[in-house]
Amino acid sequence: MTAAGQTLPVVLQCAGIGDCLCAIPVLRKLRRQHPNFTEVVLFTHQPGLFARCPWVDRVHDITDTSARGQYAHVLTLFDMGRLPYYLMDTFDFMSIPAGLGQLSFREKQLEYFPTEADTAERFDVVLNTSMTWPSRSWPLANWQRLADALGAAGRSVAVVGKTVHSPWDEMTKTSEGLRGCVDLTNRLSLDQTWYTIAKAGLFVTCQNGLSVLSGATDTEVIVLDRSIEWSKYALYRHEDPHYRFTIVKGNCDIYCCDGEACPVYGE
Repeated sequence: MTAAGQTLPVVLQCAGIGDCLCAIPVLRKLRRQHPNFTEVVLFTHQPGLFARCPWVDRVHDITDTSARGQYAHVLTLFDMGRLPYYLMDTFDFMSIPAGLGQLSFREKQLEYFPTEADTAERFDVVLNTSMTWPSRSWPLANWQRLADALGAAGRSVAVVGKTVHSPWDEMTKTSEGLRGCVDLTNRLSLDQTWYTIAKAGLFVTCQNGLSVLSGATDTEVIVLDRSIEWSKYALYRHEDPHYRFTIVKGNCDIYCCDGEACPVYGE
């Protein structure tokens, strides 16, 4: 990364929205630390997510072999063979192999760049009932109890999220509406979901792509704990991982990173 006027081709191997969002601060530091690269070309599973990103100049789908074949050497981000992903902070998992070292709290500030105009409504509370792995899902009955309590307290509540099949995780991830709430599930684009979260007084979710997306807002966020220590997926708004961010923790002290079943207790 020394020659002036060069193009830097970057292959971002992760597919999930949350992991891809965590790549934006890494791309930002790459661009600032290496101004000699006049053009950054990105290959990604989520090209739409980077359509307005100012840290890249051209974006291609990762399957575009014709465009990718123009470059003999590429910088690969999110290389699962380099470091133990589940034992690391996601930002550092990408920045360290790229030669950037660990990012500071300031450098880990997330950004999101919508392409659509804001047409979202404002709600007191926005919920995301996403059901994925057992270790990062909450029973729908519990979500309904929370929604009922919020409604009884006079709060306006909406539910966001989408039901999608992930070929990379080999599962269908579901989000369902709740009684007494405005059901926005499977109705919003990612841009409008971001606007909705950004306008909310509070956003409650399990750890997933939308919990990461909320890090690009100033909204109060509550995330239900998972099998990975929370500091590995913390948000760093205003250089503070605790800023308007609460983890609802259980009593587990193992944090084994297992997504399906506890290897010690079985549940």
